Amino acid sequence: MAGHKAQRGKTIRNSNVELVRLIAMAMVMFNHSPWGASNYLDMGAGYGQRLGSTLIVSFLGNWGGVGDCLFFIISAWFLCDEQQRYAKNASRCWHLEKQLWFWSFLLFAGCIVFWHIYGGVPGMKSLASLGLKTVFPFAANMWWYPTAYMLFLMICPLLTRGLRSLSHNTHAALCVGLIIVFGWTPWRLFPLNMGYSVLLFFYLYILICFAKWHMGDLCMNRTMAYRLLIFGLVVGLGSQLLVQCVLPNRIVWSLWMNSPRCLSSICIALAIVICATTAKPRHSAVINYIAASTLAVYLVCTHPLADMVLKPLAARTSVGIAAIGQVFVMAVAVYVGALAIDMVRHWVFDWTIDRNVERQNRWIVLRLRAMRDSGVRILDRLTAAASMKVQ
Repeated sequence: MAGHKAQRGKTIRNSNVELVRLIAMAMVMFNHSPWGASNYLDMGAGYGQRLGSTLIVSFLGNWGGVGDCLFFIISAWFLCDEQQRYAKNASRCWHLEKQLWFWSFLLFAGCIVFWHIYGGVPGMKSLASLGLKTVFPFAANMWWYPTAYMLFLMICPLLTRGLRSLSHNTHAALCVGLIIVFGWTPWRLFPLNMGYSVLLFFYLYILICFAKWHMGDLCMNRTMAYRLLIFGLVVGLGSQLLVQCVLPNRIVWSLWMNSPRCLSSICIALAIVICATTAKPRHSAVINYIAASTLAVYLVCTHPLADMVLKPLAARTSVGIAAIGQVFVMAVAVYVGALAIDMVRHWVFDWTIDRNVERQNRWIVLRLRAMRDSGVRILDRLTAAASMKVQ
């Protein structure tokens, strides 16, 4: 989620890691593609052909959990070793909020255009709800990932400090307990009240911090990374294969492969990050510049406009394997298009809105500190008043 301006600074990003960001977002894109609306399944075909088509779609579309996990672990991998400061994280949130505003208004305008084309407007309640989320994309939770990530950034310094204070054994026990509760049960079958929220990021961050701080050999061992990768793929794809053999006529979503909290997804994501960070560092200005726009793909493919445009197109696809290819091309087109538009946005922002970005960051930090100090004073007064009444 780094901005393009950061790429021009002193720190040159490892293009291996930036390439992994692009791969992670491709996983998310295929997960949100309109496979179910397409004609990939020929009900008149035999069992083998139906199973083959379903398996292809299932294996293409069930990487969303790995993608979510991978995209966050990349950030957590570096955050846990960073000197955490609220001012820096507030600046990151402001940078992200500007991107959310751009895309929320652009996509809302797209919705209006297609409502006009289709000759119908949703009810006032739906229109007002989408309008509210457009104006307040963070507060109204337009997209769960950036909302959860911004909340996480605000709590991350305190969380990191607390985890640092834990002993090795206590931190290990916490990780084991979390994995026992959340790590082996798919979200669709056993939600356990976690869902897709900031709680997911707390959970993953606790695990990654333990790996980075107390399992340094693992984080540098490519052989162990390959074993983690094999384990995750066997559990994730193997379980998907078994379930689809029983249910060849429909795709089964949100099993072990498509749940970012499950061990299979975590193992795959962690293995990929270890391989990327232990490989010989590469520095490509092109890859780094493109990778800074990866979040835009998620914002586009999970917005209501995507369903409005892509599902009717998917419904017109051919029958069978040709439909899979056509939806695949649609997904690639959205992926490339979103990246291209966001790169243009960055270029425009660099010359306009972000010309005085440091001043903006200072102003926001000062306002947040003033709000914090006011809140502390109010609490102190309430405490003092309560003490006087007790006396």
